[in-house]
Amino acid sequence: MVTIVRNLLKSSSTRLLLAVLLFPLLAGSPRLTLGQESSSYPKSSTRSSNVQHARASWSPTRAKSKTQTQSDAAFQHAPEPPKTVRHRKVAEPAPRKRTRRVDPNVQQAQHIAPGEVIYEGAVIDGGVIEGPIIDGGCDGLGSCGCDAVGCDAIGSCGPDCGCSMCGEIPSGRAWRPALTLSLPQDGWVSLEAIHYWQDGMDLPPLLTTSPTGTARADAGILTRPATSTLFGGEPIFEDAFDGLRLRFGFWLDRCHTYGVGGEFFGLNREDLRFTATSTGDPIIARPFFNTLTGLADSELVAFPGVVSGTATISAYSELTGGSFYLRALRCCDEGCREWLFCGCNGHYCTRSEFRIGYRYLELEEGVGIREELVVPDPGSFDIIDQFDTRNQFNGLDLAWSHRLVRGYWNLDGLVRIAVGNNNQTVTISGSQEITDATGTTETFDSGILAASSIVGTYEQDEFSVVPEIGVTLGYQLTNHLKASVGYTGIYWSNVVRPGQHIPTMLNPELIEPAITPLTADAMPQFAFDTTDYWVHGVTYGLEYRW
Repeated sequence: MVTIVRNLLKSSSTRLLLAVLLFPLLAGSPRLTLGQESSSYPKSSTRSSNVQHARASWSPTRAKSKTQTQSDAAFQHAPEPPKTVRHRKVAEPAPRKRTRRVDPNVQQAQHIAPGEVIYEGAVIDGGVIEGPIIDGGCDGLGSCGCDAVGCDAIGSCGPDCGCSMCGEIPSGRAWRPALTLSLPQDGWVSLEAIHYWQDGMDLPPLLTTSPTGTARADAGILTRPATSTLFGGEPIFEDAFDGLRLRFGFWLDRCHTYGVGGEFFGLNREDLRFTATSTGDPIIARPFFNTLTGLADSELVAFPGVVSGTATISAYSELTGGSFYLRALRCCDEGCREWLFCGCNGHYCTRSEFRIGYRYLELEEGVGIREELVVPDPGSFDIIDQFDTRNQFNGLDLAWSHRLVRGYWNLDGLVRIAVGNNNQTVTISGSQEITDATGTTETFDSGILAASSIVGTYEQDEFSVVPEIGVTLGYQLTNHLKASVGYTGIYWSNVVRPGQHIPTMLNPELIEPAITPLTADAMPQFAFDTTDYWVHGVTYGLEYRW
């Protein structure tokens, strides 16, 4: 045991360790008095003899003498024993992640290859490694390959969210409701202009004309070869409708896994107006099928020597809709693949979401026909027929969306279907004002085709299905602002429209002043006639995220 201790004391590293441990004891009271040793002690003496000499000179005094001060100074300046240099492993600093400096204002989809590390100013054993940051990779704008260490905009390089971000910017923490009114930390809002083409509204022939010289019995009758249609007999509102679509929402967590959103869109109301005026040449008539005779017939608007007048047809169509939904991330992926048009490998990020919510659609349309007639006897007629329809859909909305992000570009696809109830309303109204030669006016609550047998409001509820598809191509202008252009198509399985409820069969005994009692069945009779409806078109706009 003594031999082991002696060998340990002979070790220079052990002596150095003892000196460090005994220093606090030597510096305090009782103090170590070295006497004359500090100035006369031989340089070649060993450290062990020095320690033994110090122990022999130990004195429990409190105050420093002049000799003590000199001895302490000598001890402090005594030559240190040689150090044994040992190589110790320095822990590598944590990798520092940085965004590629392609554009400081734009987030891109990038990927860090497994095992790759970025060092920037790492301190290793007192030295600083300085130099350019290791960077590279394919950001979709030029260079190729997926072995880069740069990472932009994907969640794995941000708040440890994995691939769920795909270019979106997270906040430091999730949005938490508070008693005060404040905006959520992560959200989005977009405004798009839309140009939609819709399924045209079918109309029966409403105005006809015949060449000059046609007999009164044949004027304006559809079955006569010389008769041509002035208005009706083909769809209307087939041109593009303009409108706006607003989308908004916010995320419930910082990794953008759950969110709530909504949208509203509206097409500008489109109006159509057609007017035909004649003093009798050309001939103008309103065709119908006479249920008394069982033959085609017409009501004259203008015929030489019989009647002159003006017929005006007006129509309108308006579509609006909206929805509120909860969106949930279902899967995401990121990696490297070869692209069709790039010809090289490039980074990508994808995310797929499921949506569930409520959807609302409303389609309002109408057709009106007005006649202003002047006859020698009894005087004048002002006749109005009006046919209006309204469809209000309320239902459960289910959707699946998928996003692909590469560099500044992203492609979104959406498939959704809503199922629910469609409240259908048909309103038929008419009026006649007949003024005789004396100026007396008589008023009736029916028109020509809007006969007294069908005037009223009719309502029913029908099950409807509303599927939709959408594709949107976006380009990230800045971290927060994105421009987009896309396509949307909507189908509505069950609607009512005015054209299907304008009758073509009429008992002329119902034309005011009506003949009572009727000698035949009151015609027309009302019945719901439903059809399908579609609308599709392009969109373009801006989206802002915060």
